Amino acid sequence: MIEKNKCTLLGTLLKPHGIKGSFLLKLAGLNADDIKRKGPLFVEIDGLLVPFFMEDFQTKTSESAMLTLEGINTESRAKEFAGHLVYIGRDQIARSRTKTPVERSIRGYKVMDSKRGFIGEASGIIDIANNPLMAVKNQEREYLIPVHKDIVLEIDDYNRVIHIHAPDGLFEI
Repeated sequence: MIEKNKCTLLGTLLKPHGIKGSFLLKLAGLNADDIKRKGPLFVEIDGLLVPFFMEDFQTKTSESAMLTLEGINTESRAKEFAGHLVYIGRDQIARSRTKTPVERSIRGYKVMDSKRGFIGEASGIIDIANNPLMAVKNQEREYLIPVHKDIVLEIDDYNRVIHIHAPDGLFEI
């Protein structure tokens, strides 16, 4: 049995699509293009990760995909899984050498600084050559935070939180 800490949250099974057991999958931060089509997915059932293999995976939007799992081939069977979380093994995520860790969809992630606490919600990445910036909005203003390994400490896909260690003075600008 695989442990949850060895996986990354892929998304949530929203509802059945059609009568053959396909699902609409809401992605949770990963780009659909970065998912390898081989290997199992893990559906969380009663706190346990149960493995299933993909029959089909089609990108619909940047935040959703159509998913068909082996062994689930009717609408009524698919309804039993609606609302369940789906995980993927970390080795099933394609790593592009040209992308920084946060170039996946981070919209809506909470941004927490090690000194100041909650900063705001990430609204996206501004791709400036050799200096990508993470846009973070709160009720008062928008901050642009450099995407750098010394600043972005961790991206927690499960809780949708980005932990940063901002340099002194970054929020006074």
